[in-house]
Amino acid sequence: MKKHVFTLVCAGALVLASTASFGQQMDSNMPGMQATKPTQVQGVGIVKAIDTTKGTITLQHQAITAIGWPAMTMTFKADPSDLLQNVKVGEQVRFTLHLAGMGSTVTAIAPVQP
Repeated sequence: MKKHVFTLVCAGALVLASTASFGQQMDSNMPGMQATKPTQVQGVGIVKAIDTTKGTITLQHQAITAIGWPAMTMTFKADPSDLLQNVKVGEQVRFTLHLAGMGSTVTAIAPVQP
């Protein structure tokens, strides 16, 4: 009987320890842990080209650490396309991206104030 009680106590302790460990590993509130990727991020860059016919803007942006993107030059669709009227080639801008991989879109953009 004592042997069975001891076995049950040990098994219970193992279950509790593994549950507590799993909870710590999956805690999305821990620094550096995210349960899901963000759907929107902010960036800073320089406008390299604007194509109002296609509704696109080419940005040479700084690294966007929130999603692990290094600094690079990319062309994005602007949604709504009239956002392109607020900026010009050569301007430094702050922008918001709605993330969809290579189909990410600029949803807000404004010149950086000196």
